[in-house]
Amino acid sequence: MFAPLPLEMLSPGERGVVEDVYGDPGWVGRMADMGIRPGCCLQVLRAGVPCLLQVGDCRLCLRNENGAGILVRPVT
Repeated sequence: MFAPLPLEMLSPGERGVVEDVYGDPGWVGRMADMGIRPGCCLQVLRAGVPCLLQVGDCRLCLRNENGAGILVRPVT
């Protein structure tokens, strides 16, 4: 089993399960509103800033460097 790592460490095409989201409470709440919360599965479509994620049936773009506040467990 892999240890959780920052979302920004995943490469395009890699999938992960969110283990934790931390940072400013308002930002954490916005992430939860968009579906990025502990237990959700996501896939990195484009890495970097901005990054593009597939979360469920939605594609989300994170335009800042807060991906470090999202810890994921890579899924192989």
